Amino acid sequence: MIVMNATWQRVALGGLLVFPLALVILLMTPAFLVLPFFTAGREFILKLVDRITTWARVIAPKSDAA
Repeated sequence: MIVMNATWQRVALGGLLVFPLALVILLMTPAFLVLPFFTAGREFILKLVDRITTWARVIAPKSDAA
């Protein structure tokens, strides 16, 4: 049986969550280049960047919750 402590579990989970985040950012590149030129698109991009930033903060917290 493989036993992992909490630190390695958090690292493994973070590693697994990085791939979907990178894929979302890669697929949104055309939208980031076109939508800011429209008023509604600018608001959408700002909300989207806020959500992606929140997701990234969940994946990589700043401090250990010890």
